[in-house]
Amino acid sequence: MPPTAPIGFLGLSHLGLVTSIAWASRGDDVIGVDRDNSIIAALTRSQIPVHEPGLAELLRSARPRMTFNTDVATLAACPLVVLSQDVPTTEDNRGDVSAIRKLVEEAIPHLEPLTTLVLMSQLPPGFTRSLVERIGRNHPDKHLAVFYWVETLVFGQAVDRVLHPERIMLGCEAPDCLLPDVLKRELELFGCPVQRMRYESAELTKAAINLYLACGVTFANTLSDLCERVGADWSEVIPALRLDARIGPAAYIHPGLGISGGNLERDLVMLRTLAEEYGTDTSLIEAIVACNARRLRWVLDKLESLVFAYVPVPTIAVWGLAYKKGTHSLKNSPALSVISSLRSRATIRAYDPVVQSPVLAEGTTVASSRDEALAHADCLLIMTGWDEFETVDAATLMRAMRNPVVIDCVGALEKRREEFKGIRYVSMGRGMID
Repeated sequence: MPPTAPIGFLGLSHLGLVTSIAWASRGDDVIGVDRDNSIIAALTRSQIPVHEPGLAELLRSARPRMTFNTDVATLAACPLVVLSQDVPTTEDNRGDVSAIRKLVEEAIPHLEPLTTLVLMSQLPPGFTRSLVERIGRNHPDKHLAVFYWVETLVFGQAVDRVLHPERIMLGCEAPDCLLPDVLKRELELFGCPVQRMRYESAELTKAAINLYLACGVTFANTLSDLCERVGADWSEVIPALRLDARIGPAAYIHPGLGISGGNLERDLVMLRTLAEEYGTDTSLIEAIVACNARRLRWVLDKLESLVFAYVPVPTIAVWGLAYKKGTHSLKNSPALSVISSLRSRATIRAYDPVVQSPVLAEGTTVASSRDEALAHADCLLIMTGWDEFETVDAATLMRAMRNPVVIDCVGALEKRREEFKGIRYVSMGRGMID
């Protein structure tokens, strides 16, 4: 490959934006293609249509090496093309791969023979091999080298995850097949282990990671609820678990309001559908889905006992709307579900430092600051762990709120909970401070 040959990225949703900008920041020339004119217009102005810490700064340094357009024909200049469009999910959390299939099949006629095509989109087992077979039937002269690269992005940490992966998992037609030089060069730049496997194994690995994480979330929530009842403290249990080599220091065992964001839910649905199709056991997946569906009861029960029992129509401040820290995504947001559940029962003022112009349930107003949301509130719900929420002090809460009750659903103030004497403070996995 000539040193100046660009790398093509097809699809500039969250995955494509972060990956293309990160690769360009390492010195690659990049052509980014997306069929959405508004995305290309924003990028041409160096505006990023997603929230990801560090990404704007990275784009400023990488921008001279990047071009953006809506024309898939420009990918003909690229010996390596990465399909990097996120898979949209339906209302019932099913991944819709039809748009992905259409996008890649639209691009294939424009690719030069012997181009290397890398799929990074979140695809079910069997998709890549069936695509290879279709390419062979419909475009026998192309001889594309097709690979499936398992993406492991985490919203809020995506830049670091792309630039410094702990390993790369690469699906191949056969694990011992030869890698094209253009792909070998990119892999070597990362300096991390590369695990090669067949297509189906790589596609399943992505879902397997998310199933394991979903198990961790469900495990933590189940045990933290028990801690509250028996007088234990889950924050004391966690360090002991992390020191067990079979569990590990990075274990996903912090309690919360269940699975959200859409990605874990999508893979649970896909695995359940796949297991049903092939007649394997679905009971673990069914249990996780059922536990997750019930999880919002934790915050609703706290509201009933600590707020509605004393104030029939309270004013509730909600800090955080995004489904987690580090993103502006509202997909399956617990905050929106709670707000919807409280419709007509309370006056709600919501604030999020990143989410702009959210559409909220009737009776909810959007505050311009965390302190504005607090004014004369009978309760504060902390629903997203933004850094600015962690700095509030007891005096501010006592002064601003009519009834100082704090239900901390994300543990934002957990480490400082002893400072909140005189405030009814409750978080997951331990008794209330009053």
